[in-house]
Amino acid sequence: MHARLSIAAVLSAVALVACSTPAPPSRPTTTPAPTTTVDVPGADPVAWFEAYCGPMGVTQTARLQLQGKAQEGMEAVKEAVVVWTAGAAVSNRHMADALEKLGPLGSDVRSLHERLVKALRNEAKTFDESSARLRAQAADDKFPERYKQIMVGSSGDSVGTLFKQIVETTPKYTEAFRANKVCTAWQGLAKQSGGN
Repeated sequence: MHARLSIAAVLSAVALVACSTPAPPSRPTTTPAPTTTVDVPGADPVAWFEAYCGPMGVTQTARLQLQGKAQEGMEAVKEAVVVWTAGAAVSNRHMADALEKLGPLGSDVRSLHERLVKALRNEAKTFDESSARLRAQAADDKFPERYKQIMVGSSGDSVGTLFKQIVETTPKYTEAFRANKVCTAWQGLAKQSGGN
């Protein structure tokens, strides 16, 4: 019974930490202040949002796969968590590379775009380090506690917050996000795995 409680604890912790993975932005409750910068057309919104949402869908799928591991024991939980963190690092690097290549959606979000790319690279590095540290841990009753300690959030810009700010900067970005089928699929996966 104690082992089951520990497994349940690590899965609860995984869900909490996994929620730090950028969640889909909610509908804006207020209209953002108008920009004084003349907008210069930027990246194609369809390609830009697919570059972000596609890898996020991969990460959400990995989160869903964690849900069935408790029945298999702590070793299976540990391996699934290690795979998830390693996969999140790859996804974040892929997003950063693709978004950097595409450039910002417009001049009004250039700074946010640059900060998002940097935050994705920083988060990828953190996930790499966490994956290596988790792999080195014993799959015993103390694993859930060590997992929580290792996965404590890092400082710096939040990927989810920056993405939300970009989406909500102008109505055209909000509409492009809502209309994107890849982003809709990611949001559906996020709901299934307990994300926002």
